[in-house]
Amino acid sequence: MMKKVSMLKILTTCLLLAPSAFFVQGRQAETYDRFNREELMEDFQQFRKILEENHCCLYEYSSKAKMDSLFDLSYNRISDSMRPEEFFRLLAPITAWIGCMHTATWMQGGFFSQQADNMFPLQVRLIDNYLVVTGSYNDSAEVPGGSIILEINGLPATTIVKHLRSITSADALNPWFKDAQLTRRFSMFYASYFGFPDKYVVTYALPGRKTSATATLTPATIDAVRKVVFAHFSGPPLRLDIMEEKSTAVMTLETFIYYDKVDYFRHFMDSSFLVIKEKGIRNLILDLRGNGGGDPFCAVILLSYLEKKPVPYFAEPYGRYADLALPVPLAENHFTGNLYTLIDGSCGSTNGHFCALLSYHRIGRFIGTPSGATYKCNAGRQTEFRLDNTQFIITVARSTYSAAVVGMDKRKPIMPDILVADTYKSFLEGRDVIMERALKEACDN
Repeated sequence: MMKKVSMLKILTTCLLLAPSAFFVQGRQAETYDRFNREELMEDFQQFRKILEENHCCLYEYSSKAKMDSLFDLSYNRISDSMRPEEFFRLLAPITAWIGCMHTATWMQGGFFSQQADNMFPLQVRLIDNYLVVTGSYNDSAEVPGGSIILEINGLPATTIVKHLRSITSADALNPWFKDAQLTRRFSMFYASYFGFPDKYVVTYALPGRKTSATATLTPATIDAVRKVVFAHFSGPPLRLDIMEEKSTAVMTLETFIYYDKVDYFRHFMDSSFLVIKEKGIRNLILDLRGNGGGDPFCAVILLSYLEKKPVPYFAEPYGRYADLALPVPLAENHFTGNLYTLIDGSCGSTNGHFCALLSYHRIGRFIGTPSGATYKCNAGRQTEFRLDNTQFIITVARSTYSAAVVGMDKRKPIMPDILVADTYKSFLEGRDVIMERALKEACDN
């Protein structure tokens, strides 16, 4: 669990994914079973007012006519009595259509605490459009890793994924970000959308085979799920691996979330690039896959080592980040070799700003899949609201933050120079084809 002061820092910046709201526990003592029509209508009207009065650019990616239609249609679907997940299915698609990763509808913590021992237990990824089992939140794996989920409680996996895509927020409606987020948070999203079933009966195809099997799974706890889903909030260790024989270094940054550890981040970069210089390393592979953003002050430190000349980070002086609109001085031991940056659909927020600057100034080459972000994001301070009756959490972006670039399309993600994606076959073989390609590129130079 994060320290309280760290959580406050995160909630008042641009640069984190809204799911931090899951940590808020709500009214634990109450049971959230059903809400009457009057309560739901009040909450819906409050929900609409919050968005219309507080979002910085509500109609940026979906027109006012589109949003008004969504509001009206969903409001008219409120029935006499609804369970939390039923009401959630009315609100979450509306926030998803805004096209803003920092604006979303979330179940409050009390919802999960009601059945804290009844979470979907499998970790999954979408690979080649298959919902592939990658692990378990429980100690024992009741479904082999690499199995393809075909059905959960009789509902096809393709249908489940379609529903979860509809509630997942992403900048500019980015489909790669949606898929990355809905699978990373699959267990929590599943409960939010479908509620808590009596049991989880899963039909799956065995790894690499056409043979299918069925299993009734032991549910996981909400604590076990959160421990994995929000692991990056604890500032995981930074990594630098040196392959002197290939004159290549691999730097792995799972996140930029080091708000209260900026000195640690700076020391790591200072020492890493000193080693790279002293050893004469020609190639640097910067692995940003899975990095959903964090502190721009950390991203700027890294930029100072990679830029070819001093360039500004932000397009405008944004509050406490005002100095980042000035050219960022080159670091003493800045890197002058070949840079290969690995990206995927999880890349968002601050990571989007950072990658946009690398792309705009032609610093190195990108390898992987389209990123989950562009050069701008909407966020800001005091972004969290609660609905009075259901206690649903609505996160709302109130300001725009743009990287210092010109002429880039805000609707398009940062694209790889070399498109490489995991395949189901490569996953079963335990291969990292994106890293393999980066190492090949490095060896060829």
